Amino acid sequence: MNTHRRRAGPVARTAAVCAASLILGLMGAKLATAASTQASTPTLQLDAMASATITNDEMVVVLAFERDGQQLAPINEAVVSQLNAAIAEARRVEGVRARLGSLSTVPNFAREGKPNGWRVRGEVVLESRMLQQLAQLSGRLSEKMQLASVAFRLSSERRRTEEDRLLTEAAKSFQNKATQAAAAFGFKSYQIRELSLRPGGNFQPRPVYMGRSAEAMPMAASAPPPVPTDGGESEVVVSVGGTVNLMP
Repeated sequence: MNTHRRRAGPVARTAAVCAASLILGLMGAKLATAASTQASTPTLQLDAMASATITNDEMVVVLAFERDGQQLAPINEAVVSQLNAAIAEARRVEGVRARLGSLSTVPNFAREGKPNGWRVRGEVVLESRMLQQLAQLSGRLSEKMQLASVAFRLSSERRRTEEDRLLTEAAKSFQNKATQAAAAFGFKSYQIRELSLRPGGNFQPRPVYMGRSAEAMPMAASAPPPVPTDGGESEVVVSVGGTVNLMP
């Protein structure tokens, strides 16, 4: 019995070594096949873009009010009161969104460099897709306030609609490029590996008017400045990028 066990040991070890060699051989064959498959399918990087120029449909108006004085509390109260009154009036106009903008307090200085009272300045921001209504409202409010700026932009709803439409165009363009590239290099088809979507375009409001400073435009102006309603255009861009495998 002992002699048989001593002989069985080397035989078992030899069988195990053979099995391990077979497994490693199969793994090596699979790796070689995968490497051969990757080598036979070239990878190509492609980009496609779709764009459109769209008329701006939203108006943004900034109105400012400021006061100077020796005592801070009264002038601060006057500024805040005017801002609240402007917001209340704006919110009575259908389709207009009104909110408080910046509010600042800075010291005034005499020529000698000595402190000489305070200046308080506040802003109200008005936004609307109803351009004519907002222009008329801004004209009325500018009789008591400074018309600081007027700008136009695409509304978020309009931008999303255009980006959805352009995405379809960009996707078709990407597919056409992949098909043409495969045929140009002698391949029958392609397989998408990776895709990335990059929306873009002019997101910043387009300024069309910047109001004069309080020093240049007295508060008691004879007539309110005209408010433009021609908002111009913005460009919306959607880009699709990715890599494809060219298939034989």
